[in-house]
Amino acid sequence: MLPLKKKRPSPLPKNSLGVTSRTYPADPAEGALRLFLRWFGGHFARSARVVRSEAHDGVLQGVMEVGRRWELGFTVLDTLSGAADMPFEATRAAVEQRLDSAGRSILLWVPRGAPLPSAEPGLSEIVVAIESAETLDDGRLQLRRPVKLFLRRTSMTGSVLTILGGLAAHWAQFTNRVPGSFQLNSAALFRLPQAQEERDELAERIVLAAQQPQADDSQTIDAVDCWSANDLGEGGSCVMGTPRPETDAESAALRRSLRSLLRVARESNLDEAPTRALVVLGAATYAEEEKLSWALRGMDPALYGGYDIVAIVADGLVKVLLEPPRNTLPWDVPLG
Repeated sequence: MLPLKKKRPSPLPKNSLGVTSRTYPADPAEGALRLFLRWFGGHFARSARVVRSEAHDGVLQGVMEVGRRWELGFTVLDTLSGAADMPFEATRAAVEQRLDSAGRSILLWVPRGAPLPSAEPGLSEIVVAIESAETLDDGRLQLRRPVKLFLRRTSMTGSVLTILGGLAAHWAQFTNRVPGSFQLNSAALFRLPQAQEERDELAERIVLAAQQPQADDSQTIDAVDCWSANDLGEGGSCVMGTPRPETDAESAALRRSLRSLLRVARESNLDEAPTRALVVLGAATYAEEEKLSWALRGMDPALYGGYDIVAIVADGLVKVLLEPPRNTLPWDVPLG
């Protein structure tokens, strides 16, 4: 009798970074690199793939092949993971597993300090929100999650609105528009819609509610909490964010973290190639409010010298801070 041959296990599918296994939660630096690869391929109209990479101490470094001819060294600095805690990482893992089981490969950007669901029905609600998300002009998905705001008049005098939560920065637009002094609890709202028309419409509904006869009682106002996401098509999902809200202390911690990561990257030197790119991943409720650009510009340029491309990844967008003039990089020279 011939001996039975053992069947080899089927190889695990590889994502765009060549990773052959899936662990939860995902490495945010890999998610940032995948988004940078998408931007790079579209910007230069060249194929790009990672040929080697190594992660250590919040730094992901390696080399990618461009157009099957050139090499680009890359360094990704992850300023998110240092602020994470065990409960947040557990919820990240739960959401990623649920998205993967739904067959989606999503980068989900959680607004600063926003809670993530860890069980049903919250996990399925995230999937439903992604399935019904709208595509913005910049290519991002905008998820809509219904939330409730609570308004109550505290005094007949004055014409001010004291706000707790996501609308706190917008208190001034309600001054002299409400009959008395009011409190608005918008703690469930972390991020406003992209369209200014929708923001204005919400403000008008709040002013209208303040003018109702029942204004002395607590009123409920419907709103939507809008999160950003990127549909990467394949490679698995990754939740990007931090459980910590924006504070002055967090801004100072970001600068310290960035300096430390830059030193680690310089000492490791695993991105050796003729051309090099630095990608910095950070937290921002809105892309236009990211603090990484200012933090980098306030540092000694020697810390990030030697990079040909410097880019920020936050809130689902790639923001390029440094790039050589067109037609200077080897793969950017016109054909012919």
